[in-house]
Amino acid sequence: MSKLITKFIQKQHQPESGFTLMEVIVAALMVFFFVIGSMQALALSVAIRVKAQERQRGDQLIQEDIEQIRLAAENMPVNQSLCSATGYSGSYAEALTSAPGFPASGATKRLIEDNANSKQYQVDRTTDTTNSTSTVLKLQYEVKEVGQSKVIATDYIEVIPDAAIQCP
Repeated sequence: MSKLITKFIQKQHQPESGFTLMEVIVAALMVFFFVIGSMQALALSVAIRVKAQERQRGDQLIQEDIEQIRLAAENMPVNQSLCSATGYSGSYAEALTSAPGFPASGATKRLIEDNANSKQYQVDRTTDTTNSTSTVLKLQYEVKEVGQSKVIATDYIEVIPDAAIQCP
């Protein structure tokens, strides 16, 4: 019986196995900070993705306009009187802006992704007539969402009509 009492006393004095309250709190804080950091990274990646999609939409609209201008420049007839121009006025560059098929500036375009989420975009094109040669049409683009001031996409191109190359 004395052996049984000694075993009982020894069991009561043994340290209990398991985690202390401090260890549990530290582990919970580590998990909490890991989850918060992961959520911030996720939110940042979503924001970057949305911005990249907007930029892609803007670039797509600019590219559509450039393709129309390129087609108008290819189909422009040769006019010898435009060959003698020394500046922008009376030049091939100026004539291209009024050529058939040249798109109107400041067009509002709608990109439809789905029925619930369609947006309108304003494509602004400005012609740079300063320091312009008689054959090169210089265009600056800006794309904005209608009603917003934030620029989504910008681009700059120079167009030389095919007819201008045939000048002597």
